[in-house]
Amino acid sequence: MRIRVLIVGLAVGLAATALPATAQAPTTIAWRTGTAVSGDLGPATGDPRAWGPLTVRRLLGAEDLRVESVRTSLIGTHVRGRQWRGSLPVQGTDWLASAIKGRVVQVEAHPSAVPGNPTAAPVGAAAARTAAVRHLASTAQVVPPVVRRELVPRAGRLVDTYRVSVVSRVPARLAVVDVDAATGRVLAVATGAQALDGSALVFDPNPVVTKRDAGLRQPQERRLPTDPDLDSDELTAQRQKLALRGLDPGAAALGRLSGPHVNVLGSGYLSTTGSDFDVTRGDPRFEGLMAYAHLDRFQRYLQGLGFRGAAAVNAEPQDVLPGGIQGLDNSFYSAGEDLILFGAGGVDDAEDAEVILHEYGHAVQDAQVPGFGFAGDTGAMGEGFGDFQAAAFFARESGGFGDTCVADWDATSYGTGSPLCLRRLD
Repeated sequence: MRIRVLIVGLAVGLAATALPATAQAPTTIAWRTGTAVSGDLGPATGDPRAWGPLTVRRLLGAEDLRVESVRTSLIGTHVRGRQWRGSLPVQGTDWLASAIKGRVVQVEAHPSAVPGNPTAAPVGAAAARTAAVRHLASTAQVVPPVVRRELVPRAGRLVDTYRVSVVSRVPARLAVVDVDAATGRVLAVATGAQALDGSALVFDPNPVVTKRDAGLRQPQERRLPTDPDLDSDELTAQRQKLALRGLDPGAAALGRLSGPHVNVLGSGYLSTTGSDFDVTRGDPRFEGLMAYAHLDRFQRYLQGLGFRGAAAVNAEPQDVLPGGIQGLDNSFYSAGEDLILFGAGGVDDAEDAEVILHEYGHAVQDAQVPGFGFAGDTGAMGEGFGDFQAAAFFARESGGFGDTCVADWDATSYGTGSPLCLRRLD
């Protein structure tokens, strides 16, 4: 019922855009709660950092608001922030003002009336970091602990607190340690499996497509089973930054790439670089980063199409062995182990995201019909589906280059014809 009323409120906001930008039309409220108001709430002209907090203050009585971000979406502008006391934000006091076509349509705020202010003589971030690490008995961390300072509600007052996030490798643990900014004493420890997000510079889908050069080859290409993964400025320049979403902190503490949709077999990934990777194809981690980034993104794409919940398809941590076996220039999905293994002869197969999504196509079909695609006509259908899945996904952003040619980077080690392809879709 609330959703239906909200839509009415948004319609009112859209209708009001016919008014002049300077018109001060009366506020029309579609619905109101203790923390939110929706409707035609007034003009949103000029600087969002001005009209955002002003509207929240006028309608919800919230004070001491500070703007922390302004974002533009497909439908409007969204101003977000928190309540601040002195130089510090107050935990849990987020506020939002959203506007469509020059009219504010919704505001929300969660101000705090709890007393408390920043301490005059804080112990400092370095001391808080040391106290947190010592309290956890952590002797090795995956990444340097991150410290942020804010006022935290505790026992009826706001306490000036350093919140220290620690991803410990020894012992393997993820924790947020609250340290009193006035005394340096540990106040609380929260642990959990909050996911980590990172990024990696990888091929998307492969350097032939991004460079639009069907004649591109790896350095010292000899078409042998064990061609080396040599770097070149030309190939390094073709990397694109992709997100590594939902990394499991427990696995990260052990140097592994694992998340809700991909489990990369092997370790050594997060041991020295944190969760943001700037490595080249010559680094042995490159193929694992390729596999995680592309499979996780594709599974989230499937869920965005509606294949989620009871309709989800293979929405589980898919085991992958990205390094493959040297000399085996072939990739395959093994249904018995529910494992994708990528070949390592010539161009390593996991350097080509179209190969990655092709093999994932077998896993998708096996998740729907166990054993499908491994004999006779179903085998041909499985190969065709894997090709189509990869080509259709990447054709969305390819600009039309090589859309009918699957795995045109991997095929440079074995393909025939011009251009070189694993197979053509036409």
